[in-house]
Amino acid sequence: MAECIFAFGQCFEGKLHPASLEILTPLREVADRLNKRLILIGLADDKEKFLAIPELKKLLADEVWYIIHPNLKHLPDDLCERVLVYLASEHKPYGIFFPATKKGLSVAPRVAGSLQAGLCAHVNAFEVKNGNLFLLRPTYGENIIAKLTSQRLPIMATLALNAFPIKEAEKEPLIKELKHPEGFDWSTKLTIKNFKPPKKEPSRLSVAKVVVAGGMGLKSKENFQMLFELAKILKAEVGGTRPAVHAGWVEADRMIGVSGVSVRPKLYLAFGISGAIQHTVGMEGSEFIVSINIDKEAPMMKMAHIGFVCDAPSFLKALLRKLKAKD
Repeated sequence: MAECIFAFGQCFEGKLHPASLEILTPLREVADRLNKRLILIGLADDKEKFLAIPELKKLLADEVWYIIHPNLKHLPDDLCERVLVYLASEHKPYGIFFPATKKGLSVAPRVAGSLQAGLCAHVNAFEVKNGNLFLLRPTYGENIIAKLTSQRLPIMATLALNAFPIKEAEKEPLIKELKHPEGFDWSTKLTIKNFKPPKKEPSRLSVAKVVVAGGMGLKSKENFQMLFELAKILKAEVGGTRPAVHAGWVEADRMIGVSGVSVRPKLYLAFGISGAIQHTVGMEGSEFIVSINIDKEAPMMKMAHIGFVCDAPSFLKALLRKLKAKD
């Protein structure tokens, strides 16, 4: 019993959500250390489209179990819950883990409630000690890191988006279709009247090679907007801190940190960012960090490979003048 770990594979229209690939990276290490099988659970409406997903052959999972039914097309929460609860009841997994996508955050608590299991949200690290699994996540206003575990199985959690790199396996996983028993309730209370894909292009912040980010040290929305000029010149993406987002200087989908996006660029330029933990956990994987801050004792200055002690808006304006002059 409890010999396997389930990872929720979020599928739609023959595509596997990248976040479902991300969570396999830490779960692979956890499964190896606990000597468990790692199983990706895929729910879909079209068998041919599901099996054609190219990433399936390179997954870090040991096995892929997929369930096909027409009503799973839009992954309705109530039906996903029923299917996953049935699988958990039959196979008694050690843990069930979801990416912190909108769908994952919606389905996970329903499954946890039905199984009377605890649920830890936005986990961004794991520890295995003496055969026990610990979940790490920021808490208390995202100012400290809490280490949590569960005294009952299955251990359940949602994993923070973009907190882990996507890796590929050398060996192809075993892929098999599961059949639910005759009489299983495939109904759903959700009715899709119409579906329209989003008009706005999604931000590529999470996969950007160069990120220019700003905090309250930029002093105003007008100054913050200069980051977009710099990003255009450097072919970069713009990010911001939570206070900058709350101040209305930048859109919420560009927030870097625990409550937003995690980034791993080759170059990270931090303008007027103090370096609170809720921000730095979202960019600490950056290869090279440059910090511009008037406070030389700021945590971001200590993290940086190069730091400039000066007024961030003035530095940004001067940098733009230099770069534009070269053009």
